[in-house]
Amino acid sequence: MAFRDQAKKLEGEKVKVDTVNGTFVGKLVDVKNSTLILRDNEGKRVVIRDSKIIALVELKDPHHKDNLL
Repeated sequence: MAFRDQAKKLEGEKVKVDTVNGTFVGKLVDVKNSTLILRDNEGKRVVIRDSKIIALVELKDPHHKDNLL
């Protein structure tokens, strides 16, 4: 499965993106052909090119209903 298809599954989730320019954390708002768009904690939009991405990791919310026993 392509990176874009896997990233699409994480839309709306809080993620951490490691890039060659640093690490970004925020809500994954949109997945385009060659970019990811995040909304950070301050409400700023962050656009990241796919070619700069090293890793994309979903951050689990410990208080989310799916994580409760």
